[in-house]
Amino acid sequence: MIDAALASALERIESRDADVRNAYRAGAFPLHDDVGRAAAPVASADPLSVAVPDAGYVLTQEKNGALAYSRDGAFGLVGGELQTADGAPVLGFALGSRTALAPLRVDPYDLALGRVAEAKIDADGTLAYRRSGVDPRSGRRRSERVIVGRIALARFPAGTHPVRLDATHVRPPAGIDVKLGVPADGTFGPLVPHARDIGRIDLMAGLAKMQEAYVQFEALRAAHHGQGETEKTAMDLLK
Repeated sequence: MIDAALASALERIESRDADVRNAYRAGAFPLHDDVGRAAAPVASADPLSVAVPDAGYVLTQEKNGALAYSRDGAFGLVGGELQTADGAPVLGFALGSRTALAPLRVDPYDLALGRVAEAKIDADGTLAYRRSGVDPRSGRRRSERVIVGRIALARFPAGTHPVRLDATHVRPPAGIDVKLGVPADGTFGPLVPHARDIGRIDLMAGLAKMQEAYVQFEALRAAHHGQGETEKTAMDLLK
């Protein structure tokens, strides 16, 4: 049976390793505050990839229907639905609505007929695509811009320490009111299109902390080995 102190040291190594592995994951939150850094966008060629303004969160929906909050703006259209990289629906407001949150989805008929093209997200959170087709009267090809809706953003009160759910999702502590809005509405800043949040994990700090965890483990292991040798010697002398 492994010693409790050694088991705890191994758990520390594992948690530090998790931070290092998530250092380049879009919108990642650290397990440990001592390896955190400020959010910053990096360029992306994907028109559905955006960086969320500082202190803002995208709202997503978990499988049980609960809300989660993320800074992962590496979106994609899956079955016509805007989703995060891990498959969570991105919530927003349909065209003409500012009160009813819902997953953002393209027109199902356009999707079924293959008329959805050039989907993109603008700085104000507008999700739109180009609807293409043939005019039945003239036989000419035509296209028009179709707006699906706007991505919703959330903000926690200043000083709030979010509860980490996993590498890219958090929720506010119980009793905390969440402010909702949309990008570039005067309360929230605009999104940065063709970009993504590099995450809040400082790789070099994470590697340094992981090395410290390994050193602590090796020191404990050496101490336990020395204690074991001492006990063995004592038992041999008693025989």
